[in-house]
Amino acid sequence: FISHYGDCVEHGDNNGDKVEWLRADSAFKIIEDPITTQLPFGIPFSVCVGNHDQSPNGDPNGTTTLYNQYFGSTRFSNRNYYGGHYGSNNDNHYELFTVNGYNFIAISLEYDEIGNSTVLAWADALLKTYANRRAIITSHFLLDIKGNFSAQGLATFNTLKNNANLFLILCGHIGGEAQRTD
Repeated sequence: FISHYGDCVEHGDNNGDKVEWLRADSAFKIIEDPITTQLPFGIPFSVCVGNHDQSPNGDPNGTTTLYNQYFGSTRFSNRNYYGGHYGSNNDNHYELFTVNGYNFIAISLEYDEIGNSTVLAWADALLKTYANRRAIITSHFLLDIKGNFSAQGLATFNTLKNNANLFLILCGHIGGEAQRTD
């Protein structure tokens, strides 16, 4: 399973010729190819919405039209690992997959500077519904370079930390590496 941390493109919906989205689409088609991967749907994956995938940049209340055109539920709905999404688009979604007898749920959360409590309640309900699966949360920006939570990271952690199946939270956004154990 591949978790992409977001920022598929630099200019979100302000990408007039869509060349950035076409390049992202072509790159992901490589891992989706059933012939080269020898898997019916290719390698299972998810793509988070990063701040550069939103228009205006970093506005979760803005638009993600091109993200949803290229990485929306239509792309994933016929795949056996796609679980579904929150709301009317694929900005927040989840996947269910199994590796070597271990069952997982991977939840992808859209970049949000503060953390949307309604979306986090949805994620919490998923973790409870799929309590028998090992849980991975991925979002674009949850930690800074020193390992301190962003506002969204802290809201995410505080809302979801009491789920015994949650064992891994992943993010990107900041160059370099940071980690924490809680």
